[in-house]
Amino acid sequence: MSAGALACGRHPDRRHLFRGAIWTFGEVIGRLAQEIEASARAKLAGKLACSSNAPYALTRQMASDDCIDVAWPVLSQSERLDTETLIACAKNKSQQHLLAISKRQTVPEAVTDVLVVRGSPEVVTSVASNAGASLSKSGFLHLVRRSEGDSILAESVGLRKDIPRHLFHQLIAKASEEVRQKLKRERPDIEHQVHRVVVDVTGAIHARFGPASKDYFTAKRTVAKLHERGELTEDKVFELAHSLKFNETTVALSLLCGLPIDVAERALIEKDRETVLILAKSLDFSWPTTMALLFLGAANYRITVGELDQLKIDFHRLNVKACREVVTIYRTRKEEVFGGSSQQPRRMI
Repeated sequence: MSAGALACGRHPDRRHLFRGAIWTFGEVIGRLAQEIEASARAKLAGKLACSSNAPYALTRQMASDDCIDVAWPVLSQSERLDTETLIACAKNKSQQHLLAISKRQTVPEAVTDVLVVRGSPEVVTSVASNAGASLSKSGFLHLVRRSEGDSILAESVGLRKDIPRHLFHQLIAKASEEVRQKLKRERPDIEHQVHRVVVDVTGAIHARFGPASKDYFTAKRTVAKLHERGELTEDKVFELAHSLKFNETTVALSLLCGLPIDVAERALIEKDRETVLILAKSLDFSWPTTMALLFLGAANYRITVGELDQLKIDFHRLNVKACREVVTIYRTRKEEVFGGSSQQPRRMI
């Protein structure tokens, strides 16, 4: 500091100087880190992961390192990583990188949304077991879907106190007896729910969308765009049904099966569930997606556990080819009635 500065009483901003020093340090070490061997980078990463003042750029560089020994401590511990960096790593790096992210003290919804879709069973179970991992509604939907046949994941998801009630009921409905018993022991607060004979499906679907409902204008426009872009996939149908979007789901079935919208609507809400089973099987949908369709249109918003088990047996007995022939025959008969081409049912919606 110059004598003039001292005489005038001016003092440099120490915080500014400190930040400048950190930035300079990060730049120098960052260039060196590109050239040093992995073991040395791993040691450096371990020290940076615990530092609240670690340079941002260098921390991001370490987090994105292909060597998991380098990336792990930063991804799993560092508070200097921003959400965008975590998302980028979750989308592009190895399963071990994803596992490290899932171990963080807190994981934002935007990050877990990627982990539960792209992650391995180990990663997904780690996310479900981490109380500090925030899950969006979509994230829970994927967890419930992936838990079928995976008792460890089902238990981890069931133990989360933030799981939406209707999704918890669906999880219990398809969980093994062993998982149900474990959940009753671990969560006394929900024991009465596990004992319920029926699965309660929340939402006033029929109150809003009765059999006579034809208010599909918005749904048609939205779903048709997805169909045109090739984005009307099974995953999208699953998401629509689980989100209790009755109109959108009906339009989706109509488009995918090439049937009039009133047929798709009746299939969802009829007491005889065979039609919706046939439509789902003709599209080669999985059981979780089919179950979402069943819940969406269930009378009185309920399906007994016994009925659900029987529906599952009936669904797996169906043959994809045979179901497609049934749909084709029905479509042909409709075309004969209306005197249109093979595209007539699609234009009807």
